[in-house]
Amino acid sequence: MGSPSILSRLPVLILLVPLVVGILLFKVVPFLWLPITLAALSGVALLSLMVLMKSPAVALRLRGFHIIPLSMFMIAVGWFAAYIATPPELNLKEVNSKAVLGRIESIDFHEKSMEMQVKLLKLDEGEAPLKKSHIILSTRGCDYESAPGDLIAFKLNIEPVRNLGNPDEMDYATYLLHKGIRYRQHAKLESVTKVGESPTLLTRAENLRQTLEHKILNSSLAPETQSMLIAVLLGNDDFITPETREHFSVVGVAHVLALSGLHVAIITLLIWFLLFPLDYMRAKKLRLVITLLLLIGYDVLTGMSPSVVRATVMIAFVFMSTLFYRKSTPLNSVAAAALVILVFSPGALYSVGFQLSFITVAALIVFFQTFEIKYPSNRLLKYLYSLFLTSLVAMLSSTILTAYYFNTLSVMTVLANFVILPVFPIFMIIGAVILLLLTMGGSIGWLNSVLDWMTTFINGSVNWLSTWRLGHNDVYVTWVAVVVYYAILVLVTMWLYRRNIRWLLAAGVVLVIGLAHGIVVDVTTPKQGMVIFNSYNSTPVLCHNHGKALLWVPDVENDFDVEAFKRHHKAFLAHYSIDSLMLVDSTICSIEGGIVNHPYAMMFDKKILSVGKGHWKNYEPADSSEVKFDFLLVTKQYHSTIAKARKLFDVKTIVLSGDIYDDNIPALEKECQELKVPYYSIKTSGAFILHNR
Repeated sequence: MGSPSILSRLPVLILLVPLVVGILLFKVVPFLWLPITLAALSGVALLSLMVLMKSPAVALRLRGFHIIPLSMFMIAVGWFAAYIATPPELNLKEVNSKAVLGRIESIDFHEKSMEMQVKLLKLDEGEAPLKKSHIILSTRGCDYESAPGDLIAFKLNIEPVRNLGNPDEMDYATYLLHKGIRYRQHAKLESVTKVGESPTLLTRAENLRQTLEHKILNSSLAPETQSMLIAVLLGNDDFITPETREHFSVVGVAHVLALSGLHVAIITLLIWFLLFPLDYMRAKKLRLVITLLLLIGYDVLTGMSPSVVRATVMIAFVFMSTLFYRKSTPLNSVAAAALVILVFSPGALYSVGFQLSFITVAALIVFFQTFEIKYPSNRLLKYLYSLFLTSLVAMLSSTILTAYYFNTLSVMTVLANFVILPVFPIFMIIGAVILLLLTMGGSIGWLNSVLDWMTTFINGSVNWLSTWRLGHNDVYVTWVAVVVYYAILVLVTMWLYRRNIRWLLAAGVVLVIGLAHGIVVDVTTPKQGMVIFNSYNSTPVLCHNHGKALLWVPDVENDFDVEAFKRHHKAFLAHYSIDSLMLVDSTICSIEGGIVNHPYAMMFDKKILSVGKGHWKNYEPADSSEVKFDFLLVTKQYHSTIAKARKLFDVKTIVLSGDIYDDNIPALEKECQELKVPYYSIKTSGAFILHNR
């Protein structure tokens, strides 16, 4: 079968592929002349074809060339979509220190702070309006009466969102940029004033979702059941504990906690079932329309995530084909869903949820349509076999992306799905019934008990499977490895389908390239080194040597969360093959190449002194020249001057910790400059890294 045949079966690909190319080109060539030129060329090419194809003979020869102008036009559309969705750069000197009016789009409450996504509307009266920018506004303190849709006034003092600069960290700044956020601001609670309300459809949906969340949180359900119900029905996984999230990720079923096509399919079946009386009224088409409208309302309620929108668009195609007596192709529906999402939200292309969702669904469709599967005649065995194949294909198609983004490789996915998936639809249906009862002010005790038991079963099964250490591993995966993996997967699939040895040989060549790349990465990765991480609330210092590491946190005494550190820096630990991490306590701790006796440390012949909260203040040497340090590590508890520390110690370089308050950094940097002493500001420049090869 040739390419025209494929495109005739999947016509949406003619639009989708160049649209994706255009979105990617925006990052590489962010110049307006590119889409304008492409759009003009597409117009010229289309007119030329129209003129040339007046002759039947020429039209027959050129009938396939209409793809060229269409592709150029869609590339331009993709570029413009990415351009429109990218938040504008503001002149901070002009806008900062001025009062601004904004609308709260969403809000998250924490123990002693709250974080809001705010849409900036306009500056002071008489000033030019802003360009509809969105910012992250965090406050010291909480106002629990604040809600999405509220209009607030505050003095603007925004700064660009920056990454912490830690090795192998998530690119948080780019992540927010793709969500339309370029700036953030931290302010005191009393400096933010509510001045009115201006609700939109999305903020009303956000308020409704929070109302439903409060009803669940105030119910008699167990806390674990409440958090899981909110996650799988309302799309908010903030109440899931980090430990639970980690366990689900370890066994490869983290998708259960995030709204996806599975959840939408269950909700659709539930709505369809509840509307069964319409069939008896001979209104099946009305039943389809109402189901689709309610499903769209559910999308809005849960935040319009790409996976939910994708599933809804696919279902809409199926429904429309029934309504208008047209045949729907599954892969065409998937491509159409991707097209709709990317036109209105091009940043979704870089979202892990979007990538995992579409790749997994496309792989399942291709597998079951390409290969003729022989199922057992027994219904139960047929269901189990189908579940096994579905889980296996889903795992093979998504495992490398999961490893790339989350640094976890699990072979427990198939077994975990066997245990959880038969129970999960029942959990969602009972949960939906309980939520419906809660909205009406009622509840059924035994139904709550059943849901609590199911939560215990699901969490217990996941926790038990996560203890199988051979079933998963922390890994470091590069983008080259991702490309190599999918290339091999496609080539092996083609070999199984075509039975041509050339496909298998090509897969072998790609595998050799991947192995060579892995060897290069391993050889070029330092096996020894020291890293002082950038952190807002501590100063973690890590010394590693061939898989063993010493973690020293000089400004935290006994309450440092090592497990949280491991979760946040999983990619770094996997990259440097660190499998043994020892936290420094009040005693002398050491590994080969590093020793810590707080507040002093020796790491690969480098002497370090931490000044802040510690015993260094009581040190009064008779001769300061006797004490020489390579690095003086200054933490936020340090309330003295650099000059005073240098009177006591001979220091080569000052290292300013990342947890020092922003207000103190300029003064300390200025003093270092006046004393002409070399310094390094972690908050400004990122983690302080010393490799020892």
